[in-house]
Amino acid sequence: MIKQILQWTGVVLKKILKWLGIGFSIIIIGGFIPATLGAYGLFWERWTTSLLGNPLNPRLSWYTPLEKTTGNFSQPLATLASEGSAIQQDVLQEASDYAELHGSDSLVIQHNGKIVYENYWNDTKPESLFALHSITKTMNALLMGHAIEDGFIDSVDIPAATFIEEWKGSNKENIQIRDLLNMASGIQESYNFEPTSPRIQRIMGLDIVAPNIAAETKGKPGTAFLHVNPNSQILGIIIERATGQRFSEYFSEKIWQPLGARDAFFFVDKLGGMVHTDCCMWASIRDLVRVGEMLMHKGVFKGSQIIPAGWVDEMIQPSKANVNYGMQLWIGKEFVEYRPYDPSTTTFANYHSEPFQADDVFFLDGLGKKRLYVIPSKSLVILRTGPNSSEWDDSKLPNLLIGALN
Repeated sequence: MIKQILQWTGVVLKKILKWLGIGFSIIIIGGFIPATLGAYGLFWERWTTSLLGNPLNPRLSWYTPLEKTTGNFSQPLATLASEGSAIQQDVLQEASDYAELHGSDSLVIQHNGKIVYENYWNDTKPESLFALHSITKTMNALLMGHAIEDGFIDSVDIPAATFIEEWKGSNKENIQIRDLLNMASGIQESYNFEPTSPRIQRIMGLDIVAPNIAAETKGKPGTAFLHVNPNSQILGIIIERATGQRFSEYFSEKIWQPLGARDAFFFVDKLGGMVHTDCCMWASIRDLVRVGEMLMHKGVFKGSQIIPAGWVDEMIQPSKANVNYGMQLWIGKEFVEYRPYDPSTTTFANYHSEPFQADDVFFLDGLGKKRLYVIPSKSLVILRTGPNSSEWDDSKLPNLLIGALN
């Protein structure tokens, strides 16, 4: 009996030592390689530290380096005590309970230009920075309107190869800028997560331009919807090449400062390198409500036309490839229970238990069910942030609040 116990103890100790060895190796690699390989070591630091945490939702410290997009904060958004809101207190509480049930970090409800309810969990505050993830994609569409108005880009109905010269003479030369905005370019995403794979190089590499431009395509542009990151990243590359300005600086000048927002940050592949425009903007919670209010009023914020007139209407038009998707955002009018990012599967999809009770609902989405719902007919903006909730129902909060105002 004692012999068996000793043998079992020996096996357990060997396993513990094995995993300790692996852990120490990761730590050594994570510290040694960046220190000895200079800039290239930054990739390995990102790779190794992502393995130690949640690779799909790293902490702010992982996003190194960050590039500031300067704001011009002067005054906070207007608020109204919930007791004075047209939305009943019990409805607001039900909305809060639903958000809390699904592990949210924040819930902010704005009605008629005033915040009528907000709640925060997990040490989150109104000024807390949070990762927008794919909500960042919509910033490409907003800035594209300015690039057209400023004469840098003729229209969205020209070949992307006008600025992505690497595509000329290839099977990508007929992709239109509109196709990229509508997630209908035919560009595919790989699901190989090895360190040297194109997918990981597009996420963590020190040159994200080349692997995004080199992404493979399938089918005729403009005909099939596929929500993948390279579409959005290539839009950012086009904006930088067309304007001759850094994305973060042009964004600050045209959108972020006019909104009166606080300083925000974009993740860049390396110092002075390319901004990630497919994800990874960091902004304060309340400042994203400013974006929602601006979209609700067709680009106008507090009386100022920030987005060119008519451009938001263009953004929310259904695309030919997907009636539920416009330009880098989702449209709510046509009811579909599951709205997949990849039509070949519903594994990753936005779930709707019922049709929206207003025809003009549209929303911005980010990883983890981050949501910015905009409902112009009800003067409603709803922001939910937090980690992933697989059971999140996109019709729940909008319909609950729309119903209270009907």
